[in-house]
Amino acid sequence: MPNRLAACSSPYLRQHAENPVEWWPWCPEAFAEARRRDVPVLVSIGYSTCHWCHVMAHESFEDAAAAALMNERLVCIKVDREEHPEVDAIYMDAVQALTGRGGWPLNAFTDHDGRPFYALTYLPRPQWVSLVGQLSQVWTGDRARIAAACTDITAHLRQEDASSAGALDDGVWQRLDQQLAKAYDAEHPGFAWGGTRQPKFPPSQLLHLLLGSNQAEHLAMADAILSALQDGGIHDRVGGGFHRYSVDREWRVPHFEKMLYDNAQLMGAYARAHLRTGRADFLATAVNAADYLLRDLRVYEAGRFIGYAAAEDADDPQGEGSFYAWSPQQLSAALGAERGSALAAAWDITPGEAEIGPSGHAEPVASHIPHPRGTGAELTSLRAGWEDALPVLRAVRGPRPRPGRDDKVLTDQNGLALEGLSWVARASGEARHLAAVRELATALVARHTTDGLLRLPGRPAVVTDYGALACGLIAAFDLLGDPALIARSERILDEAVQRLGAEDGGFHVAPAGRADLLRRGREHLDNAWPAGEAQLALAAARLWLITGQERWRTQATGAVAAAAGSASRAPANASTLLQAARILAGHGATAVIVGEDAALLRAARRTWRSGVSVVPLAGCADQPWHCLEGRRDLDRPQVLVCRGTTCRLPAFSADEVATTLAEAS
Repeated sequence: MPNRLAACSSPYLRQHAENPVEWWPWCPEAFAEARRRDVPVLVSIGYSTCHWCHVMAHESFEDAAAAALMNERLVCIKVDREEHPEVDAIYMDAVQALTGRGGWPLNAFTDHDGRPFYALTYLPRPQWVSLVGQLSQVWTGDRARIAAACTDITAHLRQEDASSAGALDDGVWQRLDQQLAKAYDAEHPGFAWGGTRQPKFPPSQLLHLLLGSNQAEHLAMADAILSALQDGGIHDRVGGGFHRYSVDREWRVPHFEKMLYDNAQLMGAYARAHLRTGRADFLATAVNAADYLLRDLRVYEAGRFIGYAAAEDADDPQGEGSFYAWSPQQLSAALGAERGSALAAAWDITPGEAEIGPSGHAEPVASHIPHPRGTGAELTSLRAGWEDALPVLRAVRGPRPRPGRDDKVLTDQNGLALEGLSWVARASGEARHLAAVRELATALVARHTTDGLLRLPGRPAVVTDYGALACGLIAAFDLLGDPALIARSERILDEAVQRLGAEDGGFHVAPAGRADLLRRGREHLDNAWPAGEAQLALAAARLWLITGQERWRTQATGAVAAAAGSASRAPANASTLLQAARILAGHGATAVIVGEDAALLRAARRTWRSGVSVVPLAGCADQPWHCLEGRRDLDRPQVLVCRGTTCRLPAFSADEVATTLAEAS
């Protein structure tokens, strides 16, 4: 019989609806049941496209004997981390404190108040069954030991909830360079923080920070990493977009899940890199990723577009990675013997067979994962030469059994997509990308109801939702010039201050009044996605540039100061906050476009600088914005660029606009 999860909206929870485990969703009733039975609680957290979550489910949660033991000794709660990031953050800190590492599936054993006494990630079934038995015995026979562990871990978690206030000094940039130099892998460009330099993740926020720098070494790093990523197995060049991470140092073999938040950030980075360097291959990669969203991740409700799906699974019916793999024979069958053989050589594709890995499951065939080889101009020429083959291969690949899709439309991930699509539209000039920005902005604004911003239908927003949406709306304004987007961003930020504001000027993760949480949580540093607190700081700084309202500068300054202690210690994990700090330090600018001159407007929007607000006077003239003062009566088309209280001479041509923007920054 299906368990309680069958009625849940989460795809992840429904994946466990047929388990013999008597799962509960996250709710007070589950903890009350544990108290009634006097057994501990298992809080098991994951998400629908998580490979090792699937492995543990198959091995343990679908096993009748393991499930019977869990049902007898525990009350078991399943949590979708994407529905409840505020819950996930608490227990992730616990597992990292106890084991030194984190990840999913995340399994935390707690008392009746949700206080963890033990936490870990994946375990094979024999060890899992043994652990459940051992912890149950300790619960029954040594409750004082359980209580002491709960007290110690909870004290640590609440300490993590404390302020990280301080001040960013000039030394933070030196420490950033030191950390980047230590982690940079020049042989296989990217950042790897462990001794083995693997696994390796796309450094999405760092790329945006490096692309916005005027230091040549920063741009060189960004250029090399972007080149390595797009030529690695992590890049799905046939279908567009990027996989989650590479399991090896060389970017060859990816973990195949495709996340909206990764692709949203990376397509924006490639678009910005094209605008800065002029490299056509970067633009092609950005466009391919954007078109992947438009083609494969669109979600509709009652025939109405509501946003983009959260992810595609790592696994597929034919075995992990088989949907994306190409044998030499498959390439020749799709393109003809001569063209297929040439592409196999260019992509380093050779014959191979699937092998059973240490986990007992079939591993991806590494030699069938496209991994273009070559250097410099040679590889640039090769990239251009296979572009026309990609639609053919995509059509051939289409009928293959496809990995599952998580259709949750999350506000924060779609806010990131709005910003990424805005950059792509600025770089490509394509009508479909412009239309996609308008469409997504409309869908996201609809999530800001009279009761407040929603993360999902019926679920209030958390800090990342507020931060990503505020930044996304401002990015859309830079492209569309609609002042209603700025007004909405201001309302979003005001609501975030009201509902999530902390005494130190920063923000909590969740609203007040949540009796089910051990803490409200703070998010000072970036993760795979930008920290919500840092995004709110960045949004406030950008609103200050546009509107001139001092309250936004005060808010941005407070949010930066609230996280400055953490950012000073780990600047490589604080890219979003450092971008806000740059603007507050005077490195932002406004470009006001006077007159109906499409060429001037297009030239201003093609700047790669993220701290430049593009404000067309047409359509915004009635706004009480400081940057428009003294400009409303001008009649000659021109672009007026100001940085702080210093303005450049007017630019009257597209070339002058580019020069003026470069000088202003």
